[in-house]
Amino acid sequence: MKKIRSYTSIWSVEKVLYAINDVNLPFPVTFTQMTWFIVALFLVMLLGDVPPLSFIDGAFLKHLGIPAAITWFMSQKTFDNKRPLGFLRSVITYFTAQKITFSGRPVKPVKAHALDHITHVRRFNQ
Repeated sequence: MKKIRSYTSIWSVEKVLYAINDVNLPFPVTFTQMTWFIVALFLVMLLGDVPPLSFIDGAFLKHLGIPAAITWFMSQKTFDNKRPLGFLRSVITYFTAQKITFSGRPVKPVKAHALDHITHVRRFNQ
């Protein structure tokens, strides 16, 4: 049983499309899946002449299979309890952000001065 902390999560039900006009779809499609498919199709059409997409000859695979695979992958599970878009945003932010920080502020490295004039001598007891 899941505890509900507020009633807003009850009303945020994702809309599902079962038919278009009078034609029943073979499986229900959510609006999020439709959005992922359209975005992936647009990217495949935009980047179709760039390798490795330029090596694919079949239009059926290129314009239907790849967007369907991307849609299926992005609608499977949440990553780190985030939606896929939020997960991708956090991964991109991680790779582009400055890595050395303290409390969210960049740290300037302090130059260490080498003490070349000090000689270390090790003495053995005889």
